[in-house]
Formats: sequence, C-alpha cells, structure tokens
Amino acid sequence: MHPSTMPVLRWIAFVGIGLLVAAVGETQYSGFIRGDWANLLGSVFFNALYLSGAAGFSFAVLQRIPHPSLCLAAHVAIFGSLGLVVEWFLIGNSPWGNPDAHQIGMFAYWACMVAVPMVYVVPAPQTVRLKQRILPAVLLYSALALAVQTLPWSTARIAYHLWSVILGYTALLVWVMVAYGRAVRRT
Repeated sequence: MHPSTMPVLRWIAFVGIGLLVAAVGETQYSGFIRGDWANLLGSVFFNALYLSGAAGFSFAVLQRIPHPSLCLAAHVAIFGSLGLVVEWFLIGNSPWGNPDAHQIGMFAYWACMVAVPMVYVVPAPQTVRLKQRILPAVLLYSALALAVQTLPWSTARIAYHLWSVILGYTALLVWVMVAYGRAVRRT
C-alpha cells in the first residue's frame, strides 16, 4: 500500500468506527422510540461531519501528545465537552433547558464516539487485545439494547433506552480508558 493512502484510510476508519459506536444510541432513540428514521439519517450525517473534524484535529494536534494515556484523556475531555456544547446549544439538552437530560451520559456518548476510534487507528501493538475485546463488548451491548426496543411497552423502552445509553456509554468510556492506560503502561 502506498504511504500516501494511509491518512485517508485512517480517516475512513476513524469516522466509520465512530459512527458504529454512535449507532446504537441513535438507532434506539430516533428509530425505535421516536420512529423518526429521517432524524436518524440526519444524526448520522451530522456525526460524520463531527467525526471528520475530530479526526483532523486528532491527527494534526492531539496525537502529537507524547504519552498515549494523556492523548486519550485529551480526546475524551475535548470531544466529550464539545459534544455537550452540541447537546446544549443545538439539540436543547442543556441543564437549564432540559433538566431531565443526563449530562454524564451525554458526555460519555460524545467522548466514546471519538475515543474508541482513536484507540483503533493509533498504531500501538500493546493495545491489540483491547481492540479485539471492544468489538464483542459493543456487539453484545448493541444486541441487548436493540432487543429491548422490540417490547410493546413504550415507557419501558424509553426508560431502558435512557439508562442503557447512560450506563452503556459511561461503562464503555471508563473501560476503554482504564484498559488503554494499563496496556500502554506495560511498554
């Protein structure tokens, strides 16, 4: 493979993995709960733009941070916070506009959307096991989250969606950060 194609392939991988990470929450909410598949497509489009900007900033700036754990922490802090800005000012889920919106869950959702792709696209041989474990964990979470959406009781589906997103993305974020930190510390 020609070296000039590597940045493009890394960008495609970064955006694609980020879209997959975001797909569970978006599909649950837009598709199953609201029945608004057009909103799902709009979210995918917006998230692809967001992830493209995140990939560019990550490749140009953040991945120059010498310590891998600090690099991941910077991704989490910056893009989780930017995600809250999107939630607050574009979507209307601010603490003052929608006090029921769970800020930690939203932060974790936006942080995971960028942190998980970062773990995959940064070449680090010591993280191979983590990369192999993320996919089955995300697939299991996805299967459980989406299976409940087939229940006929809308209140149960909404409550399950909210808590599965809050707990699921928060757990994924904590797990990835801890496992990545341990993996890169072993070098």
